[in-house]
Amino acid sequence: MVRPTALFAVVAAAAAHCAAAALLVRDAKLSVIDSVGASAVASTSFSSDAPAPLPLTVLSATDTLKLTFTVTDDQGQPIQPHQAMISWQPLDPEESNQPGRDHASVVKVRSGGKARWELDLARAPPSLLSLTRTHLTATLLLGTRNHPGLSLPLGTFTFAPSLSLPFPYPPDDDLPKHWEVHKYKPQPEIQWTFRQKEKQINAVVALAGLGLVLAPWVVFLGVVAHLRPTLSLARPSVTQALFLLSLAAFEALFLVYWIGLRLIPTLPYFGALGLWTAWIGRRALGEMRRTRVRGEKQTSGKTQ
Repeated sequence: MVRPTALFAVVAAAAAHCAAAALLVRDAKLSVIDSVGASAVASTSFSSDAPAPLPLTVLSATDTLKLTFTVTDDQGQPIQPHQAMISWQPLDPEESNQPGRDHASVVKVRSGGKARWELDLARAPPSLLSLTRTHLTATLLLGTRNHPGLSLPLGTFTFAPSLSLPFPYPPDDDLPKHWEVHKYKPQPEIQWTFRQKEKQINAVVALAGLGLVLAPWVVFLGVVAHLRPTLSLARPSVTQALFLLSLAAFEALFLVYWIGLRLIPTLPYFGALGLWTAWIGRRALGEMRRTRVRGEKQTSGKTQ
């Protein structure tokens, strides 16, 4: 039979082991890289057992922050935390207690426990750049449901005057141009115009065009009235009648198109009627020429 004191000791040891189990950060490295010279401005290697935050570092628009680390338990097994982020806060207590004076950068940790995070200061969010114009601290926060949370200081930083923004967020017009804010802010509503309304023609212009169209007919009727006493109209043949009907049909088709048809669907009809009119007109004119030549021969024979 196990004594109660021995059982209590076993339970206490198990509880102490569970309480001692915690998240560990290994092989961590934080670097500030100058993108222009491609060199490290500042760098530090640390772990959860030996934190080594960066001293005060000035961050400019050409710098990039890079952080890599591995998360394990006390047995060395990799762990993927449920939450991993970098918390930014002003160093001044009065500023840090103001609402909105904090920023969280999410860090993605893979299933193998390895994490990699980068921040290009040229494209840093305004909520970070407007935290303070003095010093701010960065802290790595990790948490899971089965282990106590872990907090590691990363360093103290300050933004260059050209990069720092006033608090609260500035208006979009004051933001740097390379952020391309105009691409993401609300755009004006698009107005679609599928077909513009037809413009009404001036009555004077319309009457002038009508007069220009009817002028040849007025001249034609005047000439016919003047020559009518000397004209001897014979009955046209079938070919000549078809030619005249083709010309009338062509004019009628053009009139119908002008009133209500479209050009592209009407082109085949114009083409077919034009070919027919040209063919029948050639035959009709040839027939008239032969009739005229035959009449001239008869007239010359009578004269002789």
